[in-house]
Amino acid sequence: MCKKFKKTAAILLLLFAGCAVFSETFRVRKVETLSIPGDSLKAQTAELKISDSLAVMLPEDRTFLEGIELSIQIPRIVADWRDSVAMSVYSDIKPFPSSSQIDYTGTKLTVLPLPAKISWIAQIPLTETMPQPRDNYISFLNIIPDTSSGYVFIRFQPAMKGVPDEVYDSTLTVSVKPVLKNKGMLKLSVKDLDGKNVSSENFIDDVPVTLKNGKILLDPGIHTLSVQNSSYRNEVRSIIIEQAKTTDVNLTLKSTEPALSISAPEGTQIFLDDKPFTRTNREIPISEGEHKIRFSLGGYEMTRAIEIQNGKTYKVNLTIDLEVTDE
Repeated sequence: MCKKFKKTAAILLLLFAGCAVFSETFRVRKVETLSIPGDSLKAQTAELKISDSLAVMLPEDRTFLEGIELSIQIPRIVADWRDSVAMSVYSDIKPFPSSSQIDYTGTKLTVLPLPAKISWIAQIPLTETMPQPRDNYISFLNIIPDTSSGYVFIRFQPAMKGVPDEVYDSTLTVSVKPVLKNKGMLKLSVKDLDGKNVSSENFIDDVPVTLKNGKILLDPGIHTLSVQNSSYRNEVRSIIIEQAKTTDVNLTLKSTEPALSISAPEGTQIFLDDKPFTRTNREIPISEGEHKIRFSLGGYEMTRAIEIQNGKTYKVNLTIDLEVTDE
């Protein structure tokens, strides 16, 4: 078929990859739209004729989005008639893509013929940091379309004359999914006991880091977070970062002033430094040094002395055991 095709087909109507960027006005049969998520690899699929276009709507939050991947199922008749259908990528499309609009103006960034195979995967980078795929079966388009309008516009069209009607009537199955950064985000909130924001020095895996608006991108995995402020006690947490997910960590810093919590059975008289104590089951501030705690219950008394140190919380709990033996 290829030899016959070369003898009878007209020359290509399009210049393929490597052409200069230029603006043009064009008409499509129909525009299909797909919306992709920004935090999962879920694919969206559309059925398109070879004179249709596809507007890939991007998520509002593109923190983790590096590009999009197209997986195109190509009908056998199109694959057999090599270079008969082309795919173009545009920027600056006007008006906004709509299923009711067929005439557009835009800047063509690149144009590629669909390959002579029934399945093709192509990636379109949306950032300069997106790495090229290691898989040789994935085509990497060396362009970065303008996404300020919130979408990527892709056009399919016949690329030559003299092809059978079956080619024009063919349907392409196009699946689109996001290409996500191999990063996750930590979102940190640090407050005091009164709920006021507290500034802090932050360390990830013992390395000092700077957070922007309380956020930082990290490699997926388990990390150790250390939060420090000279007026408060240090807080250390083990956190799990997942790819393309945000991990919220809310910390409440405690003062370095020592604290004491006392609990006892109902009816117990409690004395702290020989003064009656009634604020049980809650933390209260206490001065450094030695303190005496005395419990009185049912004619029995128990006294303990504790040495209070700065930066620590002490919990004192009086328990009563009942032992039953059988002889």
